[in-house]
Amino acid sequence: MLTLIITNGFEKVISEKMQGLNAQIILSSPGNRLDYLQLSSVLKREFFDNIQAISGSSIKQALLEQDEQHTVLFLKGIDPVNEGNVTSFNSKITHPKQATLQALINENNLFIGHRTASDKGLSVGDDITLLIPEPGGKKKINLRKKQCKVGGIFNVGLEEYDSNFAFIDLETFNELFDQQGVETITLKLAQPQLIFPQLNTITQLISRSWWKDVYLWVQNRLTQSLWPEQHEQQVVNKLKQRFPRLQINTWKDLYPSLASSLKLEKYVSFFVLALITLVACMNMVSLLFMHIEQKRPDIALLKTIGMSHTHIRSIFIRIGLSITLFASSLGLACAAIAGYCLQAYPFIKLPDVYFVSHLPARMDCEIFVVVFLATLLLGFLATWLPAQRATKINVTQVLRHE
Repeated sequence: MLTLIITNGFEKVISEKMQGLNAQIILSSPGNRLDYLQLSSVLKREFFDNIQAISGSSIKQALLEQDEQHTVLFLKGIDPVNEGNVTSFNSKITHPKQATLQALINENNLFIGHRTASDKGLSVGDDITLLIPEPGGKKKINLRKKQCKVGGIFNVGLEEYDSNFAFIDLETFNELFDQQGVETITLKLAQPQLIFPQLNTITQLISRSWWKDVYLWVQNRLTQSLWPEQHEQQVVNKLKQRFPRLQINTWKDLYPSLASSLKLEKYVSFFVLALITLVACMNMVSLLFMHIEQKRPDIALLKTIGMSHTHIRSIFIRIGLSITLFASSLGLACAAIAGYCLQAYPFIKLPDVYFVSHLPARMDCEIFVVVFLATLLLGFLATWLPAQRATKINVTQVLRHE
């Protein structure tokens, strides 16, 4: 259970980080520009119940000039008003603290990564020079200088963002590169509604606040755990039907190997741990076989006085299930305590090769239920075979010799 808590933590934390940086759904048309305002109005009008926020962005390469040294930056123009609603960059701002993209990015202000700031010795308010390539050059590239200020510094925990990316206001970006529109439109989906409308009627009839709290908790757990991927794919299919000429991807399409490896790791871990549990069940099988051999005279006497095979079998099944129930409950309780400590106090640090700085842990009720039921099932199968053996004892032979 503890292993599954950690693997589930890796999947959830990395998925949230990647999804927060890249948005859930990305609309683009390679080689073409998109009309940000027109497409936004169409999406809000036709998909108002599925989309929570919309933003637009474009990206180009530029040179950062500092102390006669030049560094290539991916300069990304964003809509500072809406970008914070689509991605999680508002929570990644380190300097100044408790600021927002809308307050930091305006006109000539630049939003840079903490690695870039550290390498170049930059802080908030410092002047920097950007070299912008001018269009039209064939044999040589003409560069135009643009004076900017460091408006803020972010730290997302990914080397490719912290060292190579910088963000600027979308209008300023279009002026710098003499273009209109955006390259991509990003979307954040609204939380799907629970498909049990009759429960809403029940909550209206019952005025107790605790019932409504329980209902809202169940609704939140179900919508977050059971339907997010299906809901996301349904919206993607609707968008593809509405905009057949656009390329529509989810954040998982940008990192397909990462998303599939995280899911495969969780499933493989569960399978391997089930095998380990099965090996542990073999100990219980041998224990019950030894117990049956010791109780052969008692079983023979019970059969003699008329106890049925079903009752005899149920005795040993109850013994095995009692062991399984006690051991499973104790193991899950220990795993829950350890998982809570890892989740509340992340004290185990990880090297930079991982996408997270500390060992993650996420506890979900669904995983506890699945592990508990799987363990009970294996425990029942492990007790069924010895219990069957107890019903096949030869009463006459046992009473004669034992």
